Amino acid sequence: MDDIIRSIIDIDRGASKKLEDAEKEKIRIISAAKAREEELIKQAVENSRRELEELEERERAEAESRIAELDEKMNGRIAQMKNSFEINSEKWCDEIFHAVTGV
Repeated sequence: MDDIIRSIIDIDRGASKKLEDAEKEKIRIISAAKAREEELIKQAVENSRRELEELEERERAEAESRIAELDEKMNGRIAQMKNSFEINSEKWCDEIFHAVTGV
């Protein structure tokens, strides 16, 4: 009978040890999973930051290109207006003078 009791106690101790080992393994796995999760989050944030920087640079380059294009058009129109003024200013002055004086 003592042998049976000892056997039951030994089985119980073995089960307790396996349960303790399983709990330690569970904690280790959870800890490793959290570390991996943090690493994945860090990588995702870094990738997103890099993509945003690249997008910002592309948008800046496009905006600068568009501004240069618009400046060129504006300068062309200003040049046309100056040219037109140089060609027509005397005629316009005469027209205004005649319109105001009625002569």
